[in-house]
This record gives sequence, C-alpha cells and structure tokens, in this order.
Amino acid sequence: MSLPPGVLFVIGSFMVAESPRWLLRRGKKDAAYNALLRSRKTAQADLELKEMLEVTLAETGESSGGTKANDSLLRRKYVIPFVLACIILACNQATGINSIIAYNTNILLQSGLSDLWAHWGYVIFTIINFAVTFGGVVLVDRKGRKFLLGIGTAGIIVSLICTGVLFLGTERQRVDAKDAVQSMVAPDQKLALLYHEETAGKLLNLAAVKTEAGRPTSLVVIYSYGDFRAASQVVRSDDPAAKPIELTRESCVPANKVVAFFSNPFGNLDASRTAPLKIENALITPVPLPRNGWIVAITLFVFMAFYAVGPGVCVWLALSELMPTRIRSNGMSIALVLNQAVSTTIAAIFLPTVGKYGYSTMFFGFAACTVIYFVTATWFLPETKGKTLEEIEAHFEGTAVAK
Repeated sequence: MSLPPGVLFVIGSFMVAESPRWLLRRGKKDAAYNALLRSRKTAQADLELKEMLEVTLAETGESSGGTKANDSLLRRKYVIPFVLACIILACNQATGINSIIAYNTNILLQSGLSDLWAHWGYVIFTIINFAVTFGGVVLVDRKGRKFLLGIGTAGIIVSLICTGVLFLGTERQRVDAKDAVQSMVAPDQKLALLYHEETAGKLLNLAAVKTEAGRPTSLVVIYSYGDFRAASQVVRSDDPAAKPIELTRESCVPANKVVAFFSNPFGNLDASRTAPLKIENALITPVPLPRNGWIVAITLFVFMAFYAVGPGVCVWLALSELMPTRIRSNGMSIALVLNQAVSTTIAAIFLPTVGKYGYSTMFFGFAACTVIYFVTATWFLPETKGKTLEEIEAHFEGTAVAK
C-alpha cells in the first residue's frame, strides 16, 4: 500500500526544478532565469531575477558602492522570521493534531459512540481531512496564507473548547480501578481481561465505588513497562462482541532504539524489556448517550476541517517563504527540531495526563496553545501571497525593494 505513493514521489522529483536562488548563488544565472520562467511571466521573472542579483551582491559584499555589506545574522530580517518560524512550528504541533488523529477512535468510544460508529467516525474524520485539504489548496493563493491561518486557528480554538466542555461533564463521573486491575496481572507480567457487566461490577466493588445500576460503562487501561507507556483499546461493558483487553510487553515496549527514541527519548529501553507490568490507570467511565458521542464527533470534524484549511495547508508554505535564503537551511532545521521536540513531549505526556486529569484537560491545553498560534498568525505574521522572497526580506528589514 505504501509503495505506489513512493514510486509517484520518485517520478515527481525528476520534474521539480532547482531553486532559482540556489542556482544563482552557484553562478548559473541562465538556469536560474529558466527556472523562474517555469512559473512566472517574462516581466515578473526579469524583475525577480534583478532583485535576486541585488540581494546576492549585497550579501557577498560586491554591491555597487564597493563596500562589504554588514549582513550579521542578528539583523531584524533574520531574527524576526526565525522566531516566528519557531513559534508557529511549535504551536502547530501543540494544536494536538497528532494525538487527536492517533487516539481518535478511543476518544469517540469514550464520548458515547459504539465501537462500529467510532471506527466509522474515524473514517469520516480522515475523509474530511482529505477533502478540505483540496479546498485549502484552492484558496491559499486566493485568500492568502495569513487569512487562512487566522481562520483555521480560530476554528480550532472554538472546536477544542467545545470538545473539552463535553468531556468535562462525563469525566467527573469516572472511576480509576487501577489497583483492582493490577491485582489481576499474571506472573508472566501480562494481562488478558474480558470486560463485560460482571467484570465491571467486580472492579467497581473492589474499588469500593457504587454506580447507577444497569448503566453501561467503558474501560481503558493505561499501562507501562519501565519508561514506556501505552493504552489499551476502549471496551464497553454492553458490547457482546468486544475482544479481551490484552496487555503485553510487545504492545508497549519499542522493538529497537530508534523507535524508542521517538517514543520516549529519555527512556531506558534495556530496563523496560525486563520491567514488570504497571497499571497506571484503569478508567471506568459511565457511557454517555450516543447523542453526546455524535456531538463530540462533530466538534472533532470541525477541528479537522479548520486544521486542514489553515495550518495543514499554509504552515509549510508560509514558513518556506518567510525564511530568508541565507538562514533558511539552518533556521528551518532548528525550527523543525523544536517542532519534533514539542510533538515528542505531547506524545509522552498525553496518556499520563488523560489518565490523571481526563481528555478535557488536554483539549483545553491544546486550545490555550492555539490561542498563541492565532495571535502570532493574525498580528505578527506578514502576508506572503504574491510577494517575492526579497520583498518579504525587505519587510522585516523595514525597507522597500526597488522596482
């Protein structure tokens, strides 16, 4: 399934022109001009080539004045876009997009949908992502990057707050039966638990908790072997076709050090391979009505739509235009490391936070981070639509490019 897109990627790579600025810096002026003509009219290509030559000469100290240009990396045109790139890429992950995609089915199950409809909800979720992305691609050069990022982040904030409020009401009634489940762990440090009404009653009795009789509940177990955590699938006590929850070392501990680094860069893989099974949380939650589940699903669909039309389409395009050519390689590399650091941090804290405080806390946290994203995109990020890289660079410098 992964092979055809890879083949198309290789074929497409042969059709991509080298960057005109990269060619010009290596003395290939004619090749740079031809690369510009692939996507621009002759007059626009002539103007952009002139701007590129002026910037290149200024950077190398060969400007018409004969003096070496003072091109410190601490100049405004380098520092401001670099800081903006770091904030935007960090906040792009802090919207919670990766966690919401990864745990979408679990989220929908605990919101009140049945197993079947939770999986269908995930299918709809991915279709919305796919379809709205095409709409974003059409709008990005009509409405501009700044506009779509502003609209997208505003919609994300509203949808995340709504989802958090819906979960808050349900999670106030949940029970943590981790001690009861821990007592069921087998000597080989594995657990197979079939969850139904009888099991639910037994766990709640062991936890000394009384619940409304006859009301179905859901169970999700968050567990760890050493420094690595995982979550079981969510099962409901009223689902006769539910499979047993199976907790094994293979389902939690990474197979090698590369995967382990991205799961928990500070984890001790060798120790985790022999560590005992620890039940971090065994969360029993009264199942809300299906109506509540569909409302949560709709808020997540709205979240995905606004993400796809805004950050999903615009962020990489805007940042590639934002960063001046001299610092783009190093600047984007540092910003991407920060982006992945935030992603790794969220992945590491997501399950423990959900286990202790609930999904509502994570959704409110994602919304708070997106507020920073919204403010940055709306008030500090310049519109890059229809502007050359030299014009954008001059904007941060506080000067104008000569026409």
